Amino acid sequence: MTTLNNQNLLQLRFVSQAHIDAVKPSFANLPANPYADGEFRKRRYSVIKVVDGELKLQPTKAFVQDDSINTFQGNVERTYENLEDSLLATDGMKQIVNQFRDMTGISDDRNIEIHQFRMLAIDTPAAPEGVHQDGFDHVCVCGVSHENLEGGELLVYEHQQAEPCFKMEIKDGMFALINDREVWHNATPMNKLDASKEGYLDCFVLTA
Repeated sequence: MTTLNNQNLLQLRFVSQAHIDAVKPSFANLPANPYADGEFRKRRYSVIKVVDGELKLQPTKAFVQDDSINTFQGNVERTYENLEDSLLATDGMKQIVNQFRDMTGISDDRNIEIHQFRMLAIDTPAAPEGVHQDGFDHVCVCGVSHENLEGGELLVYEHQQAEPCFKMEIKDGMFALINDREVWHNATPMNKLDASKEGYLDCFVLTA
């Protein structure tokens, strides 16, 4: 595990509850997902840039990952609805993006991709890709809310065949930044605490 002791491969922070509360209502408006993971993930996706302190949508594009990275939906062009304008205007969303920019040190003109997820607990893996990388320099998971849920912990690996070297619950407000070029990640399966009620995890994933 010497690699993890010598490099900045994982950073953790917490976003204030006030900022989390500002973005939480938007998850109730997530549309259905028509792709292979649609049974257990609702999603929006946008590319944004920060301009004069505001989050500006960039031209809509399909999201696609090479099948060498994503063995579950590789080489599939997926088009999702953008994040809502009302969400991008909140101080909460601006704070989340600014935390990401501060921790990564990316340039002001760099595009940031944002996925807004509601992951449903239906006895399936939280990350059907398994132990994987996403093909970016930086990947951030920001927990927003959870309901009637056990599991869904973040797992980090030194390499794809290793045992996990880090495991942590994705708590509301937790901001976990992963060096996607150096380590791998996954998540534990999610199950309902009460089988008669809906269970889910709401989060943002930011990449650059």
